[in-house]
Amino acid sequence: MTQAAHDDYTLPEGFEHCAKLAPVVQATSALDRVKAIVRILNEPGGCPWDGEQTNESLLKPLLEETYEYIDAVETGDRDNMREELGDTLLQSVFQAQVCAHDLHDPFDIDEVCDRLVDKLITRHPHVFTSGDDADSNKPASAEETLALWERMKQKEKRRSSVLEGISHAQGALPRAAKIVSRVSKSPDHERLEHAFEPGATPDGAHDHRYADEIIDVIRRARRDGVDIETDLRCRLRDIETAITTMEKEQRHD
Repeated sequence: MTQAAHDDYTLPEGFEHCAKLAPVVQATSALDRVKAIVRILNEPGGCPWDGEQTNESLLKPLLEETYEYIDAVETGDRDNMREELGDTLLQSVFQAQVCAHDLHDPFDIDEVCDRLVDKLITRHPHVFTSGDDADSNKPASAEETLALWERMKQKEKRRSSVLEGISHAQGALPRAAKIVSRVSKSPDHERLEHAFEPGATPDGAHDHRYADEIIDVIRRARRDGVDIETDLRCRLRDIETAITTMEKEQRHD
């Protein structure tokens, strides 16, 4: 098998002599190989389907692959985690590949990576600060670290509201959990939490008793350190297993 220039990667058997794969063989890192194969597939002469994709058309597979990786983690399927994490990486690289061809505001995966590194540095001043203040400003716990992250993010993005940046495209349950989390971390949380009280919203024409009960459960779960979305997914998985078992037992009766 053909060997890549700087590590022990080899092309799949039967593809050793494919000229189109030369950029993959010559790549200097595993990430560069992914970038090379995505570029080959997306550009002219590659795959017709890949070449037609847009950032919008790739949103559904991005979401699906993310949930499939979550399933693999929560079921402890290490082999599937390897595959699904690769698929989520593909979606990031593919999105950036499409962005690189934008006529008005192009950018590539390298710019994405550099911005990520910058963000990780500036969001962790307690790790990367040097000098006499290096130890004095360190958070004492993971909770304090998360609060510091949120403060740095709000400062960087110049946010005027705790709600900024919360996507409306996500489901109502994770969106509600995010709002509860943001409010709880706000310096003004005591006043803002009054918004969760029944009757605090201007829409008096609808009965929101069920929604209010769900929001109350989300708030209590957060106070108890429970991620409601994760807990619900795991409970549903238990229920699905029980249902499948019952159905099998019924078929054998």
